[in-house]
Amino acid sequence: MSIWFLQLIPDAWLAWAVNLTLIVGAVSMVLGIFTGILPFLKSYSPMLKVVGFILLLAGAYFKGGYGVEMEYRARIDEMKARIEIAEQKSQEANRQIEKVIEQQTVVIQQDTEETLAEIERLKAEINANCELTPEMIILYNRGMEVTE
Repeated sequence: MSIWFLQLIPDAWLAWAVNLTLIVGAVSMVLGIFTGILPFLKSYSPMLKVVGFILLLAGAYFKGGYGVEMEYRARIDEMKARIEIAEQKSQEANRQIEKVIEQQTVVIQQDTEETLAEIERLKAEINANCELTPEMIILYNRGMEVTE
């Protein structure tokens, strides 16, 4: 009985309407039985029984639907709470990731500056002879580690 407009009605009003329907149906059924005994109200007895039965049946149906609606509302509230918790955890995780990225960026910048300084120091030697010495190969490998 998850009808969309039930979401617009407050919980207290729904409970009040469902319980009132059940009570009016039960009272009408009982009055229908007792008016069958009294001779001057006997003509109203069948009508009260039918109306009471219909209201009692409708009230029972709505009571079940009300229970389902309340379960859905409880689930929705639970999911909203979970979403809020997940959003908070996500923000915390994002902050930690940003800190790690900043630290790694600083380390990479330091390594890059050191490698560039080393290249500048060895620039004359690199340009003088076209052979790669083991020191230059190590420098090249260090530079490649930073970019990976």
